[in-house]
Amino acid sequence: MEEFALREREVAPDMREVQVSGELDMAVADRLAERLEQLGRESVAVLLSLEDCEFIDSTGIAVIVHAHQEASQNGGGVAVYGADNQVARVLALTGLDENGLVFESAARARAAFGVVGS
Repeated sequence: MEEFALREREVAPDMREVQVSGELDMAVADRLAERLEQLGRESVAVLLSLEDCEFIDSTGIAVIVHAHQEASQNGGGVAVYGADNQVARVLALTGLDENGLVFESAARARAAFGVVGS
């Protein structure tokens, strides 16, 4: 298992990508919540990459949903992409993959914010 980590980069003006590695669970969810809260206050769009996320629990799901709601109210938003295997199954079980929050690729997630390329 890979250790939990967050990596971040600017994708476009007012758009950041946060890459989650390892397990996103109750023990570390507050770290992601804090960063997403900061970005939400900055009114930026956030691409949340789960390509290297090996596990997600209900706490991680709650952080993502809360961040999306808060960011949307401040003119930003959160789009999740790249979930695979167990993580994709959890997102599907919660219904998040059906509400325009979860995308197959970074390109589709960017397009949800009207950004093409990058």
